[in-house]
Amino acid sequence: MSMKKGEKSASDLTLFIDTSCQATKIAIFANGKMLVAKEWNGKDDLSEILLIKIDALLNELKVVLKDLCQIAVNPGPGSYTGLRIGITVANFLAWSHNVPVIAAEIKNNRLIKKNNFKKFILPNYQKCPHITKPKVKC
Repeated sequence: MSMKKGEKSASDLTLFIDTSCQATKIAIFANGKMLVAKEWNGKDDLSEILLIKIDALLNELKVVLKDLCQIAVNPGPGSYTGLRIGITVANFLAWSHNVPVIAAEIKNNRLIKKNNFKKFILPNYQKCPHITKPKVKC
């Protein structure tokens, strides 16, 4: 089934979020195929604009959050702050709209799942964060 911008169907619509590195990427997939993607340098203002960019992407396709079948997020490895922001947004959107959240990545414009459906995704940091003295060993 092919889907063009602006067309809604009962297909498997997935919002993908990748904040694992400085080049932030969001995309919408239908049945595993990328419909549209946006990429920008999210280093300095990611927490301020990620939801705004997601809303604009959904509006571009005339899709609303309740049309999504799942949320996908790249769990890392990646930067501590970037992963925290992206994964928190993905987990919250999935929870608030009662859809599954999955760990995934993009390869050749296709969505590659890294796990089965879960209630929430945990980040995979490149190394232990050095914010405070660790309470548990990483």
